[in-house]
Amino acid sequence: MISKEKAIQIAKEYAQKSEKGWDEKYHEAEKTILSGEPAWIISTSDIKYNDELPWMMEHFPNPVYYYISMVDGICIAIGNRRNELQRIDGK
Repeated sequence: MISKEKAIQIAKEYAQKSEKGWDEKYHEAEKTILSGEPAWIISTSDIKYNDELPWMMEHFPNPVYYYISMVDGICIAIGNRRNELQRIDGK
């Protein structure tokens, strides 16, 4: 089983790799079960700097959820709402 801190790091790396956005000031982790598999839900926001509208991205970010498998240590799903997610990596 991977730790909360490791799950946050995996989520951050996935966000950077996929250019989904990551808020350094806000991210939380909680345990869940996803399709019978223990997972971490990492909550953050999609804050990204934008040259055209930097104030908008900072003041109105969207929530983002990364689902990290506690078993495999990979990002298995992402979503913008708690109960609406998209499976990734063929899972």
